Amino acid sequence: MLQLLKKKAADFTESHKEEINLLEGPGIGSLIQNVGWLNILYFAIQDFPTLTAMYGPEWAEQLEKRIRTVITKEGCKNLNHSDFHLFSFNAGEFFLLDPTDNIKNSSLQELAYKFKVKTENKLKSEQIARTGNNVTINSGHSSFKAEHSNDKLWSNFLSAIGEARLEAQKSLDISNLELSNEFNEILSNSDIRCHYQPIVNLDDKSIHGWEALARGPHNSPFRSPLTLFDMAEKLGKLFHLEKQCREAAIKAFGNHGPQHKLFLNIHPRTIVDPNFTTGETKRLLDKWGLKPGNIVFEITERHSVKDFKTFRKTLDHYRNQGYLVAIDDAGTGYSGLTSIAEIKPDYIKMDKSFVDNIETNQVNRALIDTFTDFSEKIGGKLIVEGIETQEQALTLIDMGVHLGQGYFFARPQREKPQLSEESLTLRRTSDLIYNTGTYGIPVKNLVNKVESVESDTPVPMVQQIFKETNALNSIVVIKNNTPCGLVMEYNLNKHLSGKYGVALYSNKPISSIMDDGPLIVDLETTVEKVSQQAMARSRKQAYDDVIVTMQGQLLGTVSVQRLLDTLAHVQVEMAKGTNPLSGLPGNLDIEKEIDRRMKANEKYSIIYADLDNFKVYNDTYGFKNGDKIILQISKIIAWASKKHGANGDFVGHIGGDDFVMVTKPAKAERICKSITRIFKRLVKNNYNENDATNGWMEGKGRDGSISKFPLVSVSLAILDCEPDQHLMEIGEQAASLKKWAKSIEGNCWVRERRSR
Repeated sequence: MLQLLKKKAADFTESHKEEINLLEGPGIGSLIQNVGWLNILYFAIQDFPTLTAMYGPEWAEQLEKRIRTVITKEGCKNLNHSDFHLFSFNAGEFFLLDPTDNIKNSSLQELAYKFKVKTENKLKSEQIARTGNNVTINSGHSSFKAEHSNDKLWSNFLSAIGEARLEAQKSLDISNLELSNEFNEILSNSDIRCHYQPIVNLDDKSIHGWEALARGPHNSPFRSPLTLFDMAEKLGKLFHLEKQCREAAIKAFGNHGPQHKLFLNIHPRTIVDPNFTTGETKRLLDKWGLKPGNIVFEITERHSVKDFKTFRKTLDHYRNQGYLVAIDDAGTGYSGLTSIAEIKPDYIKMDKSFVDNIETNQVNRALIDTFTDFSEKIGGKLIVEGIETQEQALTLIDMGVHLGQGYFFARPQREKPQLSEESLTLRRTSDLIYNTGTYGIPVKNLVNKVESVESDTPVPMVQQIFKETNALNSIVVIKNNTPCGLVMEYNLNKHLSGKYGVALYSNKPISSIMDDGPLIVDLETTVEKVSQQAMARSRKQAYDDVIVTMQGQLLGTVSVQRLLDTLAHVQVEMAKGTNPLSGLPGNLDIEKEIDRRMKANEKYSIIYADLDNFKVYNDTYGFKNGDKIILQISKIIAWASKKHGANGDFVGHIGGDDFVMVTKPAKAERICKSITRIFKRLVKNNYNENDATNGWMEGKGRDGSISKFPLVSVSLAILDCEPDQHLMEIGEQAASLKKWAKSIEGNCWVRERRSR
């Protein structure tokens, strides 16, 4: 006898979102004997065996698990009870058995289709990101009436199962469904809302534009744009829906700057629709104070373009009118890089799936890096979607990504939202670490002794310790002298100040109140690094004391205020010898650093950096813009040294456009690769659009004649030094290497006559 794989919907809680395992329950025979009626909803993954062979059994298992979750949640929502069961006969198919009395056949059909659409839409983005294709769900329905005296109970049930399967194979005329009527009513009443989400320049946190996102009415299945557009496509009303969305977005756009863009989602088939005329859109733009240059047609790469030649010709026509083009979901759909390169969009948008774990996922970082370079090469900009955390935003900023979009900056709203305060205060890592490596005070120099208690110490006893020691702000909780928690006095008082606080915690151990995830650092960690880790904590914990250990054992604590005071004092002292523009140490400190390396009897490498074509840029664009380039290269050098160098590396500013780095020989080449790659990408931002596109500018040479000059580039010379070399000898060798580096056109680096 087949066993029923089932689980009641009430058992599916939020805590089990992705960990659903269907349990073995009573036999199917037992189930059908104990009910009078069963409504059967059937769902099957189309071409499941083929998909399993293509993407593997692990993918198939995860997909089935995800579908079970969605069907169960939709069952609870649409059936208004949890007394239904889900089971499978074969891989890739699902039967929902509902004992509700006698639902009409038409209602079952409606219900099955609604489940199908919801499931497909829930799966769409994640499956396209993983496989580049949608997953199609076939749906069917039937009903089963149990005759308890009938000896053909089992065969009748199997017959009902077969009927549901047959229904799933039929082509469904959805125009007669209630959902279709509801959709048509929305369309006839123009009941489309428009929300806006900002697209942000990651370099300066200014708003570049807004994407218009369509929404259906509240409390409607068409509230979701996926459901809305899916139904429009099936009913052949895609153009009419997109026209309403376009009109709603333009009408409600409101105040904007002449440089701001409005991104409008367009299906590839819509743009070749004969009804899609530039004149109609242009009249709408004129009415609401917009120009074609403000409009970006955002075309999703998820949809195939059957007649690419016609599509490309039509697209070129609109671009000639001044409209811009973005390719959405790049890398996840049908067309691939070849089609994108042929279209040469003004913007390329990358799906949020590439942002997940971007801080640690080297593959995703490489892909985004590649698309950033690719977009620049075809004259466009890269937009990364789905940025939801500060860590993701910082990573993308440091990588030099052009534009970003996501909940971290702002959620979509009816009125164009302002950027979040958190995002506005975001700065490049290099902005925060100008002087990294110029000092390395270990945190052990600031440690204060601290009281400690075992984790089972009663809460009242810890409270008494705070009372007896007025100057005490924190107590460390230990186990075998190893820190396992921290108690700040203010936090303890907060717990005990409630109406029943004292009584509630009178017999409880301190482990019930302590912070079991405090910041713990080794005694040799630098003050700067500890400060960064401390301030990266949540707002509630930002100023909690930091626990310092020696070989894992408690040494003491240090307050965040003392960390920041120490940093401020050191920076003031350092500023006395720093370059006023870049904030980097000057010539005196450079000589001291080289002298220190000599006395330490260690081999080291000096990297000299110099800008090419800088004078002609300065003369043409002015000293103010010239200073911006110097500041830009100083930030890039500081960041690259921190990212790819060694602890204790030194970055100095000789003056003008000359810089020096001191590092270990094994680190020098990686630092140079990073500097040349990033500077090549970012320097274009310092030119007007025409010069940046051309890759050169006109200016006066040293002889006074007008010529074409390449964009400013950086030349790097690596000089490997022995401990016994003198400054004069180093200077002579460096001059020769720098001369050779500058003779090479473009961004480059050299090392001992070996070009890289």
